[in-house]
Amino acid sequence: MNKISKRIETLDFLRGFALLGIILVNSISIIQLGLPELSSDITYKKFLDFFIESKFFSIFSYLFGIGFYIFMQRAEDKLENKYYLYLRRILVLGIFGFLHMQLQPGEALFIYSIFGLILIPFFKFHKFLNLIIGTILLIIVLYLDAKILIPLPYFILGLTTAQFGVIFRFNTHKKLWTAIAVISGIISAFGWYLLEKVYAEAHYELSPLNTETAINNKVEIVNHYNHLITIFSPFMSLFYVSCLILLLNVSWVRILLCPLKYYGRMALTNYICQTLMIYLVITLFSGIKWTYVDTLWICLSIYVIQLFMSSIWLKYFKLGPLEYIWKMATYMRKIKIY
Repeated sequence: MNKISKRIETLDFLRGFALLGIILVNSISIIQLGLPELSSDITYKKFLDFFIESKFFSIFSYLFGIGFYIFMQRAEDKLENKYYLYLRRILVLGIFGFLHMQLQPGEALFIYSIFGLILIPFFKFHKFLNLIIGTILLIIVLYLDAKILIPLPYFILGLTTAQFGVIFRFNTHKKLWTAIAVISGIISAFGWYLLEKVYAEAHYELSPLNTETAINNKVEIVNHYNHLITIFSPFMSLFYVSCLILLLNVSWVRILLCPLKYYGRMALTNYICQTLMIYLVITLFSGIKWTYVDTLWICLSIYVIQLFMSSIWLKYFKLGPLEYIWKMATYMRKIKIY
């Protein structure tokens, strides 16, 4: 196994990128919007369905598996048992998730902490065995449309990616990343085509419902449409990730996207603060009837604030505020933050 002595910056970029998409979906559930009525809202909801829903959550889950591998490898250099360290780490994550759940019932951290425990034995499994298990499990979960179970196969596949050493070669094998981008892009394009074909029949807001039969048919079509979103999300996620990795191999693009790296380094802080900031907005402007497009403007404003604040904070501190608490609670000692 490869020892990991320094931070892998590309992972921070990917983590920050995933956060950008997650908030777009979460903001709608936090504000508790119903079905879109305005044409602009219908268009925006369609955009979310096609390009955002499930894709960025998949990336975030995949990165958790990589992060698990990195933590366990680094923990081997510690005097304490790495499994005890990880158990404390996952317990604190579960506490964060439970508290966050009180504001956002659909939040991911609590579920992550549960599946994070299940992930422990896979660290000792051979990488090819993990690849087989992760792939088969992902296929089964996608086929059954068992969304609650989706993080687990991505955890395993993220761990597998790290076991194969891919995380150490983000800046090489450009032809391989290009091939992955092309193949996943073609499959994604086919997925978008299918979603477009089903879309007109899949949404209640686009056509009236007159009979019980029509309603039942509509529900079946909607379920099929949502299942297609889930099925094609791994390919679209892979397309996004491979394209971003290729872009990060261009020096000026990497410099331009540097705030995204800091955003990803403070992923826990920014993820929870996204929810708090959304609640602040809807509290300050109570009485407003929010639309789907309004949530986009809220998210864009939060992007600007958090990208700026993350860049400033990490100029003076090594860790984000919640990352600092998380690390101190994991190692049970005071950690130098400056």
